[in-house]
Amino acid sequence: MPKVIKKKTPKKKAVQDDDVKSAAFQALDVIKKKQKGIIIGVSVIAAIAILFIVISLYSTSRYKKASTIQVDANNYYYGMSDAEASEEQRLKKAIDLYKQSLAIRETPLALFYLGNSYFKLGDFDNAKKEYERFIHDFSGNELILPLVYQKMISAHFRTNENDKAIEAINTLSSLNNGIFRDTALILEARHYDRIGDDDKALAKYREIVDTFQTSPWSAEAASKIAAATEETGGEESQASGSATEEKTESMAEKKPAEPVTEKPSVEKPSTEKDE
Repeated sequence: MPKVIKKKTPKKKAVQDDDVKSAAFQALDVIKKKQKGIIIGVSVIAAIAILFIVISLYSTSRYKKASTIQVDANNYYYGMSDAEASEEQRLKKAIDLYKQSLAIRETPLALFYLGNSYFKLGDFDNAKKEYERFIHDFSGNELILPLVYQKMISAHFRTNENDKAIEAINTLSSLNNGIFRDTALILEARHYDRIGDDDKALAKYREIVDTFQTSPWSAEAASKIAAATEETGGEESQASGSATEEKTESMAEKKPAEPVTEKPSVEKPSTEKDE
């Protein structure tokens, strides 16, 4: 009986070996790609961190430099430097230093006092420009902004821009939920007093007395009303108004406890009076 010859099954080892090698190479490629991605990611993070540190150091350096110049400017503004020089010379020096400080880093106080320096020199147009710049750049500064509006109002009155002054008074009246309404009223009342509109002036004084009994301006308003009721009180009232304005001239320009800080230490500013 003839033998049955069994066919041998062809070996697939070589194919399997090739598949294993291919899979290994693919895995290595994936690992290399991942490693490359990780390296790139780490490099990017490191670069961002270095950039942040450099910017922080640069900003700190600029802040210190600007603050140092601002302190020098404050010293000239308040007459603490070069006391033998005239006020005009000191204010011009202060203006130069405030500008240098602002060119490095803009701060609310430097900008406010730059405007005030121009104001003291009688350069009301430049003063208004700096106050407008403050309002544009630091409208969220609730502490200094009312002071800026008071100075702006006075500057407008000095240049006979009464309509703009009244507009600024209305803005001041609405700031911080109306907490400066009494200040706005006294400024408006004084304006009407100066131009001889007694009815409007008395109406504003009465509103202060009736609505803001605890206001620092209620005593002034009450005295104005009392003077107006006297038969010969007209001329006295006018003279009293001038004396009051001179007395409270610089109440809105109190020197901050630390010139380097960016907020003057006042809670509710006094009104700016005409010089």
